[in-house]
Amino acid sequence: MTPLIAAVGVSVRLGGRLVVDAASLTVAAGEVVALIGPNGAGKTTLLRALAGLLPAEGHIALQGHELASYSQRERARRIAYLPQGHVFHWPVSVASVVALGRHPHADLFSGASEKDRAAVQDALHAAGIADLADRAISTLSGGERARVALARALTTQAPMLLADEPTASLDPRHQLVVMALLRKAARTGAVLAVVHDLLLAARSADRILMMDRGRLVVEGPPAQVLAGKQVSEVFGVDTVTLATGDGDVTIPWRPL
Repeated sequence: MTPLIAAVGVSVRLGGRLVVDAASLTVAAGEVVALIGPNGAGKTTLLRALAGLLPAEGHIALQGHELASYSQRERARRIAYLPQGHVFHWPVSVASVVALGRHPHADLFSGASEKDRAAVQDALHAAGIADLADRAISTLSGGERARVALARALTTQAPMLLADEPTASLDPRHQLVVMALLRKAARTGAVLAVVHDLLLAARSADRILMMDRGRLVVEGPPAQVLAGKQVSEVFGVDTVTLATGDGDVTIPWRPL
């Protein structure tokens, strides 16, 4: 099966500095893949390159075709990018913000279609923010804004979702809710998400990619990656493995 997205030897330089160094990866349909690594490892830069938002060396293919072969509009229909930060500059309604996710599908000569309106409503309900639809985005908490940003990405209904720290600013329950939403999104596509919480990555991802100093250093099933010695080497932490009803999980325990 052709991966939804495939990268071979992708390198990115910012200000003359090599930030991503020859990264190669694939994400297949139905997968949730977690991208982990310490601050400054190059995770966000790699994600932005895969979304076509930064120039990169190497090859990136989307649904079997070179990413560069797509127009900006075609690419936006196939890749939904959820950046970190959730910054909104205008006091518009939540529903209006979420509707922006339909922009790549918009007909310039007509208003929102029934399909557009249905996609917005589905995303509002999926993110648990339907009751906030008429609220001004400027009145929401950081966690609420994070769910609005996710709903906007889901509204695009793109097969590939690239999410940069989608659980930042969320309380534990909503972290689990968001990861469950990403799993649901992968039923009709695939998800590559930067995740800082190793326990969330272990619980929610099919595979984990670990990045360190610009390079992808290990990849595999969560139990294999997180139980390996490279977690300690890359993150500078000692870990412990705990038995749960869903299997063993490895978590950071103390700094080295």
